[in-house]
Amino acid sequence: MSDSVIDVAIVGGGVSGIYTGWRLLTADLRPSSLTHHSPLNVQLFELCDRIGGRLISLDPPEMPGIKAEFGGMRYLTNQPLVAGLIEQLGLATRPFPVSGPENIYYVRGQHLRQSEFANPDKVPYQVRWQERGKTPGQLIMEAIDVLIPGATKLTPAQWLDVKQNYTFNGRYLWELGFWNLLHQVMSSEAYKLVMDAGGYNTTMTNWNAAEAIPWYLADFGPEAEYRTVIDGMESVPRTVADRFVEAGGQIHFGSRLNTFRRREDGLIELQVDGRSPFLARHLVLAMPRRSLELLDDDTEFLLHPEVKPLISTVTPHPMFKLFLCYRYAWWQDAGVNNGRSVTDLPVRQVYYFGSEADGPAVFNPELRDSLVMASYDDGHFVGFWTGLAEQGHSTTHCFPPSDEPRWNRYACPPAMVTHAQRQLQLVHDLEYIPEPYAAGFQDWGQDPFGGAWNSWNIHVKAWEVQEKMVQPLADTAVYIIGEAYSGSQGWIEGALETAEVLLQQKWGVMRG
Repeated sequence: MSDSVIDVAIVGGGVSGIYTGWRLLTADLRPSSLTHHSPLNVQLFELCDRIGGRLISLDPPEMPGIKAEFGGMRYLTNQPLVAGLIEQLGLATRPFPVSGPENIYYVRGQHLRQSEFANPDKVPYQVRWQERGKTPGQLIMEAIDVLIPGATKLTPAQWLDVKQNYTFNGRYLWELGFWNLLHQVMSSEAYKLVMDAGGYNTTMTNWNAAEAIPWYLADFGPEAEYRTVIDGMESVPRTVADRFVEAGGQIHFGSRLNTFRRREDGLIELQVDGRSPFLARHLVLAMPRRSLELLDDDTEFLLHPEVKPLISTVTPHPMFKLFLCYRYAWWQDAGVNNGRSVTDLPVRQVYYFGSEADGPAVFNPELRDSLVMASYDDGHFVGFWTGLAEQGHSTTHCFPPSDEPRWNRYACPPAMVTHAQRQLQLVHDLEYIPEPYAAGFQDWGQDPFGGAWNSWNIHVKAWEVQEKMVQPLADTAVYIIGEAYSGSQGWIEGALETAEVLLQQKWGVMRG
């Protein structure tokens, strides 16, 4: 590394970090404050051995053309930044099926298809009469419409006004928890139905209602379509990284930032494992809350009274994924072919891959080598699976260089497979399912991430914190970006939003 001062040092090789570096080096217009020479010197430091952060797309053994998304697996077409980036990069996409009338719900020991929610006698929950015959998504949307009439038709500008000024029973939405709010307009049985059959726990718990409601509307909106990248979602940051390097950027893997400080002359001094201290004019921390907390305890910037309270305004949430590889798509025997089935058992959500092309519920005896995401769960259910992991096992993918297939890093212990197999039989009501020939898992609750996504805490005016987090101290050229402190938490879109705020509002780097 050159002894000269780096113009922009970026710490964190997830989407927001690598995207920021690429945009800086390829922008047509760049303010002179960013550099004292040409070309611009931008270097990225990543703790692990890969670019991608919480995006990991693996090749299951003996399954050419199929990707196992151990991290983020899709995006929404109503998310303009990520949709536009994927198009700009020229990455091929396809629809990502989630639910169809044939998909299974196994809750309270009873089986029903999605199409059977219209028949109240099939649903094992004692909901109010006006809640009968509705799917979990419909129950949430109707509850939101009671809380905020016309919410589904509000523009982003109108939503900002609602977040700041709308009150329910005399309290602002940001002072209320989503769970607290739903319980005022939804029966306890309906809430349990949404919790059990919705597939997620943390999204239904007590996070900031002002942020939770528009988050749900974006997900369930009528114009929203799920899509995924055919070569894997990880190919988005990896393609950006290739272009970043082509434009002159440098990437340093295995680089753990320990601490940093602002010198009297305004330069930022960084201390990274295995390197002598070095200087940067600007420091971008593309890191979630837990990663920031793992920096040295005496890092003055993070202890500053204007910064420390900002860091804890969000809560990270663990998530768990478990993939099983089979020689044939046995789930077709249960009448399902793609999308997901949901249960209140610890496996929670079951997704099917490799059989999508055959259409719904059409058995294809020639189909071989199919993949099932046997468990996609969050909240307290994660503890069920981590209790089956081998002692000391880490899936944080900070691995030493190796020629082994990446899949092997995430190998699943036998006990985990045994429990998953038993639950899959129950969900699909089958006497027999074949043994998988390969299995892998990922626990996102481990360090350095501490969670798969972050949510805003109650009593936080998120719009104010988002503005402050980008540059917490006006006299210090340190910036914090990423999904954690965004308006689209849990999505790539949120990572890109914060990067664009930094690029455009702080540095004047406009999009082409």
